[in-house]
Amino acid sequence: MRKFVAIASLLLLALPVQAARPLPQPKLLAVYFYADWCPNCKALSPILGEVRSDATLQKAPVLFVTLDLTDKPRIHQALLLSTSLGIGDFVRAQGSATGYVALLDADTKKELARFDRTSSSKIILEKINAQLGD
Repeated sequence: MRKFVAIASLLLLALPVQAARPLPQPKLLAVYFYADWCPNCKALSPILGEVRSDATLQKAPVLFVTLDLTDKPRIHQALLLSTSLGIGDFVRAQGSATGYVALLDADTKKELARFDRTSSSKIILEKINAQLGD
């Protein structure tokens, strides 16, 4: 076993070191205010699934974030996540409303658009792509 570890270590040291690629930075935050009991969420989730799987967004600088507001433990986690993303004040201002996606500028945290169950995947994609094209 020691020989194996020693050989593996030597092989790893012999491999060329690749330059670290910079990590991608989001330009937009698509924040989904979700709860599993919410009828609007049940209608919006499949639409949002279509949007997220669209080829034009596969490598786009859009961070999709779901804030699960189903119950107290998940709300607590959602608040922690929102604070870590720098959108805690925005999230607190939304209250307990669910069933929509707020599209935010990742730098300024300003709301650029809002989508709900009446928004088609086509409209959502158009608005996201328009914001990315700026």
